[in-house]
Amino acid sequence: MASDPPRIVKTKRVYSGWNSFDVLTVEDAAADGTKRQHKREVVDHGEAAAVLVIDRRRRTALMARQWRAGLLGRDVDPYLLEACAGLLDPGETAEIAARREAEEELGIKIGALQSLGSIVPSAGTLTERVHLFIAELSGDEPRGSGGGNAHEGETIEVVEIPLAELYRMARKGEIEDAKTLILVQRLMLDEAGAV
Repeated sequence: MASDPPRIVKTKRVYSGWNSFDVLTVEDAAADGTKRQHKREVVDHGEAAAVLVIDRRRRTALMARQWRAGLLGRDVDPYLLEACAGLLDPGETAEIAARREAEEELGIKIGALQSLGSIVPSAGTLTERVHLFIAELSGDEPRGSGGGNAHEGETIEVVEIPLAELYRMARKGEIEDAKTLILVQRLMLDEAGAV
C-alpha cells in the first residue's frame, strides 16, 4: 500500500436524518506519487449489533422477518428473514444493544452472548460496522410479544425456525441478508467442530 495514505480533504453533508449522506473529496497518491482527488458518496449509518438467538435443546432459532426499504420497488420480496439487529443508541455498548434488540424484536430476554467480532457490510459506501453475537436460550427466559417498535415503523414477525432448515437455506443460497448468513455459517462451523 502507499506510504502516503488517502485522506479526506473536504466533506459536504448532503442530507442528515436517520442516516447521513456525505460527499467526500479524498486525496491519495498514484503509484508514481502524483496527488489526485476523488469524490465518494458515503452513507453514515452508525454502528449496529446483530444477534442470532438459538435454542440448542429444541434445535431452533428465533428470527425476525420484516420489510426493508432498499428492496422496495425492485423485483424481489422486500421481506427478509434475519437475525435480529439494530443500531447502537448513544452511549450504548454492542452487547447492550444486542440484548435490547432481542427484547424489542423477538420478545425475549437473552443471557450470555458469544461475540463473533464485527463486519463492515459495504465499506465502499457505508460507515456501518455490525457487531455479531450468538445467544443460546436455556428455556427459562421470559418471553414477550416482540414485533419491534411501532414508533420506528417496525412491524416484525417473529419466526421460530428449525436449525436444519436454516442450514439448508444457507447451503442453497436462500439467505440474502449478509449478517444473518455469516452468523448461520459460523454456527454451522461451530457444530461441525471446525472452529
